[in-house]
Amino acid sequence: MERSGGRGGQPRVPTREVVLAAVRLFTENGFEATTMDQIAADSGVSRRSLFRRFGSKEDILFAGHDELFSTVAGYLRASPDEPLTTVFAAARLVLQDYLGDPEVTLPRYRLVRAHPRLRDREVAMTARYQAAFSRYLARQEGTESGSPVAEMAAASLIAAHNHVLRGWLRDPEQDGQEVLARFEEAMDLVRRVAEPMLHAEGGPGNDRVLVAVYPGGIGREELLRRIGAAVQESGRV
Repeated sequence: MERSGGRGGQPRVPTREVVLAAVRLFTENGFEATTMDQIAADSGVSRRSLFRRFGSKEDILFAGHDELFSTVAGYLRASPDEPLTTVFAAARLVLQDYLGDPEVTLPRYRLVRAHPRLRDREVAMTARYQAAFSRYLARQEGTESGSPVAEMAAASLIAAHNHVLRGWLRDPEQDGQEVLARFEEAMDLVRRVAEPMLHAEGGPGNDRVLVAVYPGGIGREELLRRIGAAVQESGRV
């Protein structure tokens, strides 16, 4: 394994090589049984450099997400498009990142399913994206952060994105362009749900209250579908 050097003789940790080595060891030996020392040896990185760059095995497994989140946050700040188009495009960046790196994405998915601690880490990351989308939509609509309408729109977006992503994770042989096409279809549904809510204030007939009733154990995807149907039906009343 190649060891890289940085300027001034400082070692540069090859993040990609470390992640691939770790994922391979996690898959072969199990996540709990794999040690940081083993990852260091397999990736050709000193133990000290590995711990300096990554604090834990979890940090290695989820490496790259902080950078991706920063990219998404920067996109939200810079995009000139209307709010929903912007958050849809930002979510597409996340999906494309998953699709573009199956060597890491697929084994990480299997590991996350098997370990509650890793699931908690992934849930926290999802919540981070949802909060960012909610804050962005609230600001763009001129409402305060924490707006229930913005939060509902962001939650619908995350649910739709995850539905498409999970479909690919379960069947990664699917063509990437087809997956992205399904993502666009899902975003169209989210727009039909979210747009009337986000632009409700001040419009004719928008003082109506929409109430959706659903069973307590319903899944997020089915809830999203029912809300979309209810919004469409209310528009015909």
